[in-house]
Amino acid sequence: MTLCEVCRRRGARYVCRICGREVCEEHYDVARGICAICSETLCAVCGSRLAVDSCAVCGRLVCRKCSVELQPGIRVCGDCYRDLPRLVKEDPRLSYLARLLRRS
Repeated sequence: MTLCEVCRRRGARYVCRICGREVCEEHYDVARGICAICSETLCAVCGSRLAVDSCAVCGRLVCRKCSVELQPGIRVCGDCYRDLPRLVKEDPRLSYLARLLRRS
């Protein structure tokens, strides 16, 4: 019997459709067909792809398709990207993001 790749205690009954981990019932989201680890690292915008970073403005986990890379290591989600001019007016500490946006 194969053990769960998350807890290493229970028998694995499911295979994650994203990463292929074999996991037990406790570490599997039946509705989405994914393991607990992938579930925790999904993009907060689309909910279907794994996140690559977090938004520099709101902090949500984002995938490549749902974010804009302003420079290596600095991403913003599509929502914050569209609202950046308003967000900078409300919080001047975000003005560095607007400067990065102008350079890209």
